[in-house]
Amino acid sequence: MNTRLMLGASLAALLLGGAMAAESLKSGPQVGRRVTPFNPLHVTGSGKGGKACLV
Repeated sequence: MNTRLMLGASLAALLLGGAMAAESLKSGPQVGRRVTPFNPLHVTGSGKGGKACLV
């Protein structure tokens, strides 16, 4: 019984800790932040092996 209780408590702590950490993550560029240029390497299609922006 003690082993199950400890396992359950550990699992709950991991899940709660992960949920708290996920709140601080932000996806994509943030408002007011500068976006740096990049040169993608094409791995398929007619531009394979080249570095060119498709936009």
